[in-house]
Amino acid sequence: MAADISPFVENPFGESLEGLIPSVDPADLRSVCEMQREVQARRPGQQTNISFEFYKRACSPGANFSAVWFRASLVGMLEMLGMLAPWIHEGVIADAVFQVAATFPMKGMAIGAPRQGFPFDVQEFLSQVAKA
Repeated sequence: MAADISPFVENPFGESLEGLIPSVDPADLRSVCEMQREVQARRPGQQTNISFEFYKRACSPGANFSAVWFRASLVGMLEMLGMLAPWIHEGVIADAVFQVAATFPMKGMAIGAPRQGFPFDVQEFLSQVAKA
């Protein structure tokens, strides 16, 4: 059901994510990030497909799965690029990252619309994480 875990493709819930992405519960964000990492760890180096049911189980009732997925995907990209290294200890991402990522202003992107860079101010995001 899902494509590659990336905010730059259609999300696994079949919705276009345009405009401001809603805030989410930091606990849902952490849970989804951990679930994504576990799935990817089981299949290193392979494209990972994650079904809607995995996201549903990882989130609390009533969570906006699309918003959680989008934000978790961006946290994952920052981690892959090494930008979160100061806040990762023994493989665990610090709570501050999830607290900021859950509410930090992020813009969705129209499907098929080319974009360079992240859909948010990465330097300000990292600054807020450092202060948290």
